[in-house]
Amino acid sequence: MFAPAIAAEIGLGRLLTHSIPHPGLLATLCLAPAMIALFIFGMLVGATIWLLVMKRFVRRDVLLSFFLGGPSVPVFSNLCSKIFNWTYAED
Repeated sequence: MFAPAIAAEIGLGRLLTHSIPHPGLLATLCLAPAMIALFIFGMLVGATIWLLVMKRFVRRDVLLSFFLGGPSVPVFSNLCSKIFNWTYAED
């Protein structure tokens, strides 16, 4: 599930290393939130891909407890439930 996030971080890190070889404090403060946001977006993409692959092998009620059973964070819990319902929607 972390593969897209890690690949995006490595790609962005290499790009930034070539464009800004010695970043100052301002560049670091501006790009740190972008790196964190990119990692979170990459994890959501990875979770969606993982659900699409696991849909063929695991029943819905088994994955429901693992995917939606964690702590309730308002924004991410709603987003995770929408991704889960979209993945396991009846055709």
